[in-house]
Amino acid sequence: MRRYLPLLLVPLAFMSVACPPAPKDDLTKNKVNVKEDDKPAIEVPSALKPRIEAAIAQVQSRDLLTTNYFWTVFHGILGSGLDKTMLTDPETQKKTNAIDYICDGGVIKGMQFLLKPEGLDVLTADGSNLQLQGIAQGHQDQFIAEMAQWGMPKDRKFKVGGKDFTFEDFTRFSKMRASVQQKPKQELSWAIIVIAQYYGTDVAPWTNRFGEKISYDDVVKYELNESIENAACGGTHRLFGMTWAYHLHLKNGGKTTGVWRDVEAKIAEYKGLARSMQNPDGSFSTDYFKSKAHVDDPHLRIGTTGHIVEWLALAMTDEELKEAWMQEAVSRLARMILDMSRDEVDSGALYHAAHGLYLYHTRVYGNPPTFLALPTRPKKT
Repeated sequence: MRRYLPLLLVPLAFMSVACPPAPKDDLTKNKVNVKEDDKPAIEVPSALKPRIEAAIAQVQSRDLLTTNYFWTVFHGILGSGLDKTMLTDPETQKKTNAIDYICDGGVIKGMQFLLKPEGLDVLTADGSNLQLQGIAQGHQDQFIAEMAQWGMPKDRKFKVGGKDFTFEDFTRFSKMRASVQQKPKQELSWAIIVIAQYYGTDVAPWTNRFGEKISYDDVVKYELNESIENAACGGTHRLFGMTWAYHLHLKNGGKTTGVWRDVEAKIAEYKGLARSMQNPDGSFSTDYFKSKAHVDDPHLRIGTTGHIVEWLALAMTDEELKEAWMQEAVSRLARMILDMSRDEVDSGALYHAAHGLYLYHTRVYGNPPTFLALPTRPKKT
C-alpha cells in the first residue's frame, strides 16, 4: 500500500506541482480496490489492442462506492465515461450510474455545488481549505472540464439544494470567473477547455465577474506563458487544455496564426521532450518533462506515464499514434495496470491512465465520438 506524506507538511507542493494524492489517514476512500475473491490472475495479452482492452476492463471492474470521496468519483467518470461509470452502495450493493447519482442530488463527501450570481461553482480544495485535498476537486473547473471531455450536454439537469439547474450554469460561471489579472493568479488549465467546448474559441470578448474585459485569446496566451514543468501533474493538464483548445480552433475553421502558432510550437516541443525522456521499457519519465527518471514505484509510474499518454493520445496525429515509441508507451502502461490488478491503486493515477488508454484505443481501433477535440484529418482526394 502506498504511503503519503501528511498534507500539512507539504501544502505548497499539492497546490501547484501535482494532482492531490489520497489523504494518508483514510487511504481506502481514495484508492480503488477489488474484493479478494474478485482478484484472479490476469494473463497479459501480447498484442496491443487486446492488452489495452484488458487494462480498460480491469479498471472498470474495480468498485467505485457511494462512500468514496468526490475527487475519486469524478476521476472514475473521467476514466470510464458518463454511461459506464457505476457507483455501488456498500450497504445495499445497489448500483447506480455515477453521473445520474450526482445530478439527482446524491450525497458524496467533498462534493458541494455553490450558487453564485453568475451560475454554479464547485467546491475546490485550495489554499483556504487544504484539509479537502484529495476529497473535493483539486483545481478550478476540474470537475466540469472532465465531464466536458465526455460530451456532457449543456442542458443536462442538476438538482442543487432542491432546485433544478443545468450544466450550463456551471459552464457560464467558469467563463465569467476566468481572469488573467486576478491575484492570486488563477489556474485556467480546465477553464480553457470549458470555454472552448461550450462557447467556441471564436467567442466574442466578454466582461467577467470582476469587471475585466477578456477574450479567449487572452486565456490562451495566459496558459501559454505559464510554466509547464511546475504545473499540476508535471504540466500535462496545462498541455491537455491548450491542445484541446487548439484542435477545436482548427476543427471550426481557425488558422495557425498568432497565438495559435505558438500553441502549435509548444505542443511539438513537449511531444519531443516526452519521447527524448522515454525509458527503455517504454514508460515515460517519472519526473515528467524535467529530466529522465525511472523511479521503481508502480503508483508513480502509472501516474506519470498515464498522464503523458493521456495528453499524447489527444495531441498526436493518427500517424504518430502508430509510431513504435508511442505503441511501446501504451503497451507498457496497459501492462502496468494489469500487473497491479491485485492491488489498490491511487485513483488519480489510475483513471487518468485509463482515459489515456481509451483515447488511444478509440482513435486507433474505433470511431472517435464527435465531442472529442482531435487533430483534423486530411481530406481524402
